[in-house]
Amino acid sequence: MGGGQVLGGALLLAIVAVAASALVGEHGIAHLLRLRAERCALGDATFALLAKNQGLRSEIDRLRGDDLYVEGLARRQLGLVRPNEFVYRFRRDYR
Repeated sequence: MGGGQVLGGALLLAIVAVAASALVGEHGIAHLLRLRAERCALGDATFALLAKNQGLRSEIDRLRGDDLYVEGLARRQLGLVRPNEFVYRFRRDYR
């Protein structure tokens, strides 16, 4: 019966080794948890980029088709005025 105990001990040792490898090994539970967290972060980044992309598409549509919007941008960002318009600038006093 000594051989059966050795075989049982070897089998138990093998089971413990496999379990330890699954828990702390290179591709164990910790690695799986890191991959899940990375997948979640990538999903969040994807949704954020999709929303930003939709906003940019809307902006492009307005630039292509809304003349008043383009005029407003030109006035605000470039300081453009129409002929015969006057621009009044006031000094701000922040005291």
